Amino acid sequence: MTSPRALADLPFARRPPLELLGLTEDRATVDTTYAGFGWTLVDRLWLDAGGALTRVDDALVLALHAADDGAALADDVELEFELGEVRAIAPLSAFLARWLPRLPTTSSVVLALCNPHHARLPAPAAAAGRPVWYGRGPVDSWLDHAPDHDRLRLVAAAGWHQAHTPTCPEAP
Repeated sequence: MTSPRALADLPFARRPPLELLGLTEDRATVDTTYAGFGWTLVDRLWLDAGGALTRVDDALVLALHAADDGAALADDVELEFELGEVRAIAPLSAFLARWLPRLPTTSSVVLALCNPHHARLPAPAAAAGRPVWYGRGPVDSWLDHAPDHDRLRLVAAAGWHQAHTPTCPEAP
């Protein structure tokens, strides 16, 4: 595969939730080699911050990967897309500006994305005021089985946060 010339050329496609999040088989540990990416829609998922659960309904979930050797940025994350023998790198902020307007509108957006440098992400303008949830540190996906339903859960032990709206400094 040739390297994409623009963010819009990435093969960022809709996938079934369990496939997208690497949950098609029962597992006891996280698959750290999984490099799938794409987007999906879910009626409900749970954000787990080390035991504290937050329910998120009607969510657009973006599964992305932070570059293993990415720069430590205070307010952004370097993304990495493995495309066969080709590797594409892009800042999360540029990716969201390009892709969010092209995806379905939901009540909220959840970034299933490791944030190794604990960046504090600003709310992307393309989110149009919707909450954008992101974790700090590693983010893992789990499917909890219960007798009456299964529960999709994303774990960020260092916590889940909503992207903030940048504030302007007050005039003197």
